[in-house]
Amino acid sequence: MRRLITGPASYLADLGRSTVRGWDAFFFRPADPTPVGLIRLGLGLILLWDFAVLGLDLNAFLGSAGWADPEAVAFFRNGAGERWSWSLWSLVPDSLLVPAYAACLVVLLLFTVGLWSRVTAVLAWMIVVSTVRRAPVIHFGFDMAVSMVLLYLAATGSSGQAMSLDRFVSRWRRIRREVDRSRSARPLDGPIGDGTPAPSVSANLCLRLIQLHLCVIYGLAGLAKLQHPIWWEGWAFGSLLGYAEFRPVDLTWLARWPMLLMVFSHGALWLEITYPVLVWPRPLRPLIVSLTISLHLGIAVTMGLYEFAAAMIVANLSFASGPWLRSLVAGRDPEPLRVVFDGASPRCRAAVAIACSGDPARTVEWIDLTASDVVAVHPALSEERCQEGVMAVGPGDRIRSGFGAVVAVARRVPLLWPLGLLGALPGVAELGGMLYNTIAKDRPRDPSRTGPVPAGRRPEAGPPPRNRPEKPKARR
Repeated sequence: MRRLITGPASYLADLGRSTVRGWDAFFFRPADPTPVGLIRLGLGLILLWDFAVLGLDLNAFLGSAGWADPEAVAFFRNGAGERWSWSLWSLVPDSLLVPAYAACLVVLLLFTVGLWSRVTAVLAWMIVVSTVRRAPVIHFGFDMAVSMVLLYLAATGSSGQAMSLDRFVSRWRRIRREVDRSRSARPLDGPIGDGTPAPSVSANLCLRLIQLHLCVIYGLAGLAKLQHPIWWEGWAFGSLLGYAEFRPVDLTWLARWPMLLMVFSHGALWLEITYPVLVWPRPLRPLIVSLTISLHLGIAVTMGLYEFAAAMIVANLSFASGPWLRSLVAGRDPEPLRVVFDGASPRCRAAVAIACSGDPARTVEWIDLTASDVVAVHPALSEERCQEGVMAVGPGDRIRSGFGAVVAVARRVPLLWPLGLLGALPGVAELGGMLYNTIAKDRPRDPSRTGPVPAGRRPEAGPPPRNRPEKPKARR
């Protein structure tokens, strides 16, 4: 009799403890913030485009005499029971509409690049919600999607922890101090770390909230479609082809294959219904997310809902793995580009700090000329040659000097990719070389860093240690 009581009690106690541990691991285990940073960047670009469109006819969208005058807005709010809804645009007179709009663009731009991201994320959310409430006649699924994602980015304060100017500036300050303080062959190998964003609880909480919200959206959308016979019969996709006012591309020729249209319709229906379940197993996650992205691309092509499709695709990035996203930029196992720079020059040290701050994957290995034996880096190098300009030794022991080395570094550092692309244009290499030689020839040098090489700080001969980013791991 005693076991009949203690057995269930012990089971319930274990179940409760397991539930608490699972809840804590699901919501509050530190996670890689790289997907959050990419979501912020993608969402910011979409919002900048959306507000640029509003600016084409600002008075019509947001003015007191526009499509939704204050009386019409009050009617919509009362009809929907939204007595406490608010909009900052209702406080802006028509005479200040343009300055307020310009300020909103500045805030959205700062949010996109991740500068003062904790504040700009909240301001961006307020701007989007205010715009939706001010012009309810243009309210659609796109506005709800971006409002949802922005709310979680603003509430958790995690949008600037990766792929942001906030993190770039923080890394730049630490790297600049280390480069100025240290005089060693490889001054950036140890103290600054490998550049990988530190996992955080707030990033995990943001991703989990977006993921759960997506499950609710897709699940309810699929169940709602079951109420319409056209989805049961498989003609939903075919019916869209007949709406010429929506479709950006004429796809009526697909009507020749009715079975294909039925496969598209039933496939979209069952993808939405099963999304909340099938997206969680790690082996199935890439397949489900890929099919969902394909679904939204199809929506964009058949209905012209480009902004909505882009917003939902960005939201689905919450299921992406941070290491996998970084491997798309840095590669899985890149061979470092070894760059010999003049550590006695403040200009060179400043340039190294900027480049290294934008290279979290450490695909470039920086070697101080004043504290190393350059022959150990490559037999063809000499101290006199390296003093003339920066030298880069790439895969296959290919040596680039001067502006060519700068372009090689730019092609490795994501933040400097535009310079790397420009360097390949005809005539740019010649002009860049002339400008570089002029700057390098007149660069100042610190006499205190030009003395003998400190003992024990010469790099050992042989190949340098290779940079191996972590292998991509699926998000749990």
